[in-house]
Amino acid sequence: MRWWAWVLVILVGWGVIAGVSAGVTSGRDHTGEIVRPAKWAQAVCGTTGAWEGELEAIRDEISKNNYAARQNDGGTGDSAEGNISIREGVDRAIRATTDVLQEGIKRAGIPDASQGEAASALLRSWAEQTEANLRLAKAQLKVKPQSSAEAYANLGPPVRALAISAIQGRAAFRSAAALDPEIADALNGSRNCRDLMREAP
Repeated sequence: MRWWAWVLVILVGWGVIAGVSAGVTSGRDHTGEIVRPAKWAQAVCGTTGAWEGELEAIRDEISKNNYAARQNDGGTGDSAEGNISIREGVDRAIRATTDVLQEGIKRAGIPDASQGEAASALLRSWAEQTEANLRLAKAQLKVKPQSSAEAYANLGPPVRALAISAIQGRAAFRSAAALDPEIADALNGSRNCRDLMREAP
């Protein structure tokens, strides 16, 4: 892929994240405020759905570009180009996690329930762990692959980090629901949450 095509891919990626982030954070900022459980549930599930949508777009892009991670023919550097696309994908996932997921969960506030603070903290902790996992995967990509086998091996950590984060997210929501009947009712009653839980992570 030529350099101008990579610039276009990167700019489109930034535009998607900016648009999703603006859509998620355009509502009122309830950071640190007590809000109705139903309002909180709708906000955190909507945020998580938007974040997962961005991850799916990144995953699809990485999959389409995997063909580039083949033996370098001495020209423009096929295996290097494949590694660049993976690195960009991880960078975009980190930005989506900080700008969309973490910011959206924070702005959702704290549900007005006996275990509302604990439920909010559970989701914030999951989002922070997701960022940590992605940054670890990014660090593993810093070593330039010496062969096509190494280039393909480099796909593993970021793909696993993305897959694990979505699974852990479902577990975090289930744990939050188990903390408090009011939280469970709010999550079960939210259309955003029902849509989210219907989707396989």
